[in-house]
Amino acid sequence: MKNFIRYIIFLPLIIFSSVFAQDLENEGKQEDPDMQALEKWIRQKRLITLKEIGGDLSLSGEVRVEFQGFNERKNGTEQRGSSSVSQKPDYAFDVEVNLMFDYQTDRTWASVKLEFDNDMGTESGTTNKIALERAYLGGRIVDGETFNLDAELGRRNLNSVFESKIQFSSIFDGGLLKFNKAFESIGNFYVNTGVFLINDLYNHYGEVAELGMLRVGNTGFFLKYSIINWKKSYSDPIKNRIYDFLNSQVTLGYQGTVNRFNKYIKIYAAGLINHFANDLKLSDKSYNKKYNLAAYVGVSYGKILQAGDWAVDVNLQYVMPQAIPDFDCGGIKRGNIEKVGLYTQNINGTGAPTSSKTAVGNENYKGFQFEALYAITANLTLLQNFEISNNQTFDVGPSMSYKKYEMEFIYAF
Repeated sequence: MKNFIRYIIFLPLIIFSSVFAQDLENEGKQEDPDMQALEKWIRQKRLITLKEIGGDLSLSGEVRVEFQGFNERKNGTEQRGSSSVSQKPDYAFDVEVNLMFDYQTDRTWASVKLEFDNDMGTESGTTNKIALERAYLGGRIVDGETFNLDAELGRRNLNSVFESKIQFSSIFDGGLLKFNKAFESIGNFYVNTGVFLINDLYNHYGEVAELGMLRVGNTGFFLKYSIINWKKSYSDPIKNRIYDFLNSQVTLGYQGTVNRFNKYIKIYAAGLINHFANDLKLSDKSYNKKYNLAAYVGVSYGKILQAGDWAVDVNLQYVMPQAIPDFDCGGIKRGNIEKVGLYTQNINGTGAPTSSKTAVGNENYKGFQFEALYAITANLTLLQNFEISNNQTFDVGPSMSYKKYEMEFIYAF
């Protein structure tokens, strides 16, 4: 059944690829289908101007200067500072540059984002941290009057397509189908579904989908449901537990403009369950219960459109230890500067098994998050973020407390 679902998802992508293949054949590649012909075709494309191929190229970027202050304790002991176990700073300064390239024709597009994120400091600073954060191509398969079907292939973050404040922090390397349909008296319906690579060494793939209804009944109400499967059977029982996740999330809310204040407002709430969780078992203790639920609720007010605009978002998060994979936790988390996993000494699944006294992970927290944006000029924005969390349950692992303040100046061009 799982393989059948993958074939169904990938079938339109195969059709989509064949369309591009036909374009290549029209350029002469069919006459000499070897590597030399392909290289010649690529060289010819480099000589064609944007005007000749009829597309639009946009270049944008950001320069960010960031300050972060941390307060993290584990069983009452400081986890940061020069005298701490981690040797990580209480205060951190970063400089970041993001370059975005987007190209679009009537039926196709491509998008690239390069991230240069480095620590500041004459001695502690870095100059070599470069990441390919986004690189994908796409095209429109069906272009109807009230519906359309798009296919995209490549890399991006999960949270750029699928909505959640507590998950979807991982990279999505795979194929995506996006279907949208507008109903005049009902609302706007959409389905985003994809298959992505987790580990090619083990042929480990994941599946994800989100369907939703926006502007329900031509109002600001919306409803979304997402599901993501990380499961694969490994011979190592601990590795199995690391990927024992089939997560469903339901999100509902309202977004629109408050006429009295002429301000945008969004109210939202979400609940999540991990269907594949078994009773929690650590090296020294079996709990005979599952810790597989999570939820969050919040409100956003305001929107940044021009100089002088401001916006805030406030939310509460509640995440049990087995609700979300360590590698995909996208919420407040709990600091965990030592990067100890829930089941193993290291959060990446390596090291000795943890016990009921040592198990940590990125989950097992309840917390509060506040974020504020202010547009100083049309290009320069000030971002401030404050978050705080502690244990959701003290039955699992050490007592953890975590606070973080972040101030960031963002110049967009």
